[in-house]
This record gives sequence, structure tokens and C-alpha cells, in this order.
Amino acid sequence: MAQVISLDTFRERRYPLAAAMARLDGAVGRLDPLIRGGRGGLGIRVERELAAISREVSQGQPQAAADRAERLADLLEHPAAIGWSP
Repeated sequence: MAQVISLDTFRERRYPLAAAMARLDGAVGRLDPLIRGGRGGLGIRVERELAAISREVSQGQPQAAADRAERLADLLEHPAAIGWSP
């Protein structure tokens, strides 16, 4: 029997930087309308997370930036699910 291989998994292992940048791009795409559509100013916690994402990108850590951006997008999309508010 042949083994089924996920092309996404293969690409992530073979090209981790490209995979991280694609994840980061997707997370930023989710964050953009959430932040632009927010009422009033951003909360301090959101600003800190955005600053941390920016630092990680500047330091050449796209995997860490993608992880953080995905978590922030999840929180902003469903803040009541975990009792967190911006």
C-alpha cells in the first residue's frame, strides 16, 4: 500500500520560511478588517500584540509572528468565547 502524503505538510517541511510567510499573510488578512472596523481606538492589549508581531517580523522570526497573529485574529474574531475583550 502507498502512503498518502499531504502536500501542505510537505511544503511546510521543505520550505518552512515560505510556509510561515503564507500563514502570516493569511493572519494579517484576517486581522486587517477586524482592526480597521473596530469602534474607537485599539485596546492596549491589542496594540501590544501588534507591536510584538511587528518586532518578530523585523527580527526575522516569521513563524513566531504568524503564531501570534493567528492567535490575535482568533481572539478578535471571537472575544466572548474566552472572556477576552480588546
